[in-house]
Amino acid sequence: MFASLRKAANLLFDRTLSGVVIRALLLTILLFAVLFVAVEYGVQHLPTLGAPWVNAILDFLAPVLLILLIFFLGAPVAALFATFFLEDVARAVEARYYPADPRASGASFGTTLFAGLRLATMVILVDLALLPVDISVPGIAEVATILVNGWLLGREYFELVALRHMSRSAADALRRRHWGGVFWAGVIISLLTVVPLVNLMAPLFGAAFMVHMFKRYTHEERPV
Repeated sequence: MFASLRKAANLLFDRTLSGVVIRALLLTILLFAVLFVAVEYGVQHLPTLGAPWVNAILDFLAPVLLILLIFFLGAPVAALFATFFLEDVARAVEARYYPADPRASGASFGTTLFAGLRLATMVILVDLALLPVDISVPGIAEVATILVNGWLLGREYFELVALRHMSRSAADALRRRHWGGVFWAGVIISLLTVVPLVNLMAPLFGAAFMVHMFKRYTHEERPV
């Protein structure tokens, strides 16, 4: 796992992949910028809530609410953005590190979009379900959220990468055989999604990380 982690981190400084890195980073920044504008617009156009001072407080707290929103949406954003550039990242990583391997046929955009939307929805629902626990028992819910999101992100990222090369049944079987590594790889991605600024790179890093994990497992199982 650590070798795959190092290779994925090297992606950020690989000049041959700089185009993919820049596009992915700009796309992620764009989404958070849209969220910021949406929050500011929503607060500015709220009707008077009982008294003008209520709206003034909300206006003052808007930046704090945005930070909380980014923290809350870090994992769903990582899930959804895998849909948009996982194919580009996977193709670039495979060409750079695994040129001798058979070329992937690739998964359809519809398949990846559905998987990304499904995962983003599941992550949001899980985070909402854990919110009361977070309020009543601070700390425990955060750890639980990272672990659950790690399981979801690891499962979905690995599936998206594997579906480029094999059928869904074969991808599921491979993931089950290596569930521990996939889970902990997902936890690492989940941790990155809650760190400000670092979370901008989490989707890109997660995609590259899972490509390396997938290649490692398939190479280990390849007949001699």
